[in-house]
Amino acid sequence: MFQAPEISRYRVGEFAVTALSDGSLDASLDLLDGIDQDEALSLLGAADTSPSPHMNINAFVIEAGARTILIDDGAGNLNGWGGRLIPALITAGYDPRQIDTILLTHGHSDHVGGLAGPLATKHFRNVEKFFLHQVELNFCRNEERRDAAPVAHQRLFDVARNVLAAYQQQITLFEDGDVLLPGITAVHLPGHSGYLLESENDSLLIWGDVLHLPHIQVARPDVTFAFDHNPGLAAKTRRKILTELSGNNRYVTGVHFNAPVRAKIESYKDAFRLTYDL
Repeated sequence: MFQAPEISRYRVGEFAVTALSDGSLDASLDLLDGIDQDEALSLLGAADTSPSPHMNINAFVIEAGARTILIDDGAGNLNGWGGRLIPALITAGYDPRQIDTILLTHGHSDHVGGLAGPLATKHFRNVEKFFLHQVELNFCRNEERRDAAPVAHQRLFDVARNVLAAYQQQITLFEDGDVLLPGITAVHLPGHSGYLLESENDSLLIWGDVLHLPHIQVARPDVTFAFDHNPGLAAKTRRKILTELSGNNRYVTGVHFNAPVRAKIESYKDAFRLTYDL
C-alpha cells in the first residue's frame, strides 16, 4: 500500500525549513541501557505512541538565499532501513539536482546511507560544499577503530567511507562553533554536530543523535543507546543540552524525532518532556 511521504514545513526568519521522512527502522528496546523494558513501554504508552519501538529517520532541506541545503540524508534503504527520502523530496517540490550544500551531523549509516551509491557514485551531483567536522572525518577514516569493531559494524565504516570518497572534492571541514554559512552555526553535541539556525529573532537547533527514542530519553536522559561510543559522556551531555533548551525556549528538531518533528523541551519533575509543534 502506498504511503504518502511525511513532510513538515517551518519558517525560521529568512530560512525555509522542510523536514522530510526517510521512513524508519525497527529499534529493539534491548538496544537501550539503563532502563527495564516495562518502564520503557510505560513511557511509550504515556506518550500515546506505538508500543513497538521504532526510530524515525528524518532529513532536512534548508532554503537559505541562493543555497538549497540538505542536513543528513537518511538510510537510503540500507539493511531495509528508510529509503523514502527521494520520493519525499520530489513530493515536497525539490529536484535532487537543486541540492548544492550538505551539512552532515555524523557518518552513521542511517544519516548517510542515501548520499552515494556503489563505487562512490554521488546521488546529489550538483553539491558544491559538503560540510563535515574534522573529528568525524578522522573517526570515519580510523583504521584501528574499524578493525576493532564487530564485523557488522565494520560495514558501517565502509558506507561512510564510500560517501566521503564520493564527495571528497567538496568536503569542507569545520570546528565546533564555526559559522558555516550566514545564520548557520556548528554546535558541539555528544559524538556529532548539530546546526543552529538563527534569523530575525527566531532560531532552530537541528541535531542527529541526542535522542534516538525521544519519548523515552527525554523522561530518562540517563538511558543510553547501543551506538553511543561513550555512553557516560552521551548521557551527561544529553542532560546538559536538554537543561539548556528547557531554559531558553528554543525550538529543536532531530533526525529521530516523531512527526510533526519540531518541538520544545520543558522541565518536568526531575527530567524533561517534549512538546511537539502541532
